[in-house]
Amino acid sequence: MNNQHTAALAPAAAAAQAERQGWYLVFTLLLFYIFSFIDRQIISLLVEPIKRDLQVTDTQIGLLQGLAFAIFYTAFGIPIGRLADRMNRKGIIAAGVFIWSIMATLCGLAKNFTQLFLARIGVGVGEAALSPAAYSMITDAFPREKLGRAFSVYNMGIAIGSGTAILVGGLVVAAVSGEGRTFALPLLGEVRAWQFVFIVTGAPGLVLPLLLLTVRDPERRGLIKDANNEAPKKLPLMHVIRFMLKNGHFYSLHFVAMAMMAMLGYAVGAWLPTVMVRTYGLTAGTVGQVLGISTITINTIGIFLAGRICDRLTKGGRTDAPILVCFGVAIAVVCTSAFPAFMPSAVAGLTVMCIAGLPFHGYVAMGPMAVNQVTPNQMRAQVSAVYLFTVNFLGLGFGPALVPMISDYILRDPMQIRWGLLIVVVTAGTIAAILLWLVRPVYREQVAQTAHWQ
Repeated sequence: MNNQHTAALAPAAAAAQAERQGWYLVFTLLLFYIFSFIDRQIISLLVEPIKRDLQVTDTQIGLLQGLAFAIFYTAFGIPIGRLADRMNRKGIIAAGVFIWSIMATLCGLAKNFTQLFLARIGVGVGEAALSPAAYSMITDAFPREKLGRAFSVYNMGIAIGSGTAILVGGLVVAAVSGEGRTFALPLLGEVRAWQFVFIVTGAPGLVLPLLLLTVRDPERRGLIKDANNEAPKKLPLMHVIRFMLKNGHFYSLHFVAMAMMAMLGYAVGAWLPTVMVRTYGLTAGTVGQVLGISTITINTIGIFLAGRICDRLTKGGRTDAPILVCFGVAIAVVCTSAFPAFMPSAVAGLTVMCIAGLPFHGYVAMGPMAVNQVTPNQMRAQVSAVYLFTVNFLGLGFGPALVPMISDYILRDPMQIRWGLLIVVVTAGTIAAILLWLVRPVYREQVAQTAHWQ
């Protein structure tokens, strides 16, 4: 009797230990993701001192913020994703974290535009290694009914990192308000305040890869079989391309839907603070503090709730749960994010802005989760990299630019930029909702096809 009881406990104990290891993995990757977003976005809060000290133009600042990072982040993600599908995922992530951290630190040692541009390229290349491999590892570490929470916790790094960057930026603005302010650092000598910020936020990442020594790389699951009914760990590139083309109906609709949500998100992130300042006469510091705190708290809660809802729907038998959640998020974002600048008072506007944060990032976890659930293990990181390329290319490439284009060239009044933001939010969000509704039955068919994977 005792032997039977022990035998019954053994699988349960093993499952509990595997879940603990899975959550330790998720929180470790979350820490990396937080630092990645801080290093990625901190430059947007240092524009004026960089312009002053390096004698660069607004156009050059735009290149540093967008082109230098985004092009290489998206382009290098695909070959790095292929490496993550074929090699040790922990090693890929460790190399990426070290590279982006040292390049972020080198941003603080730049003496001219060219040096800063090259350092920003390095940040983009390094960060391209994180999410494709992380998505693949998380999918292997949890059963389907718990993936929503796991992906949500990892993607909290977006809200926490972005909010932290906004708050740190407010402190930085005060620190660099006086010309000639410098800090003395060991070995490096005197650096200007904005350089100090790059160094302080980038340097900790140099030791972060050591945490991966304590992480277990989960066993790869969901392997597709070849013609010999075997599940090879490595697939030829043409096999990956053929699989994506064969299932292009799902990938195309879903990728574009998430790109529309990203376009909306980048537009709001880039212009909502300015819109609030111009509409209500608030100071940038006030908007930054409120937005930073609400992003860290309310947006983070919203991401977690989206994951919980997805897991409940999955347990209830809804195989299209992540798509349903994304659809609901798209509708909620359209109904909230477009209107903070149309309230009768500044207090009401800031309140609506905070409320809008609850659904705002709900799609960032569910979108890639849906992709990884219906993609074979041997190509998850590669397909995730294509997903991130599409989302970031369309979202980052067009979202921030469309808002001022509408106010400058259609409305011909910069003070009416709130209408430009409203148009982008409503249009992009509505397109995303329509595409997500259309892709639901296609996704259910994709899920059914995964039954024979190992």
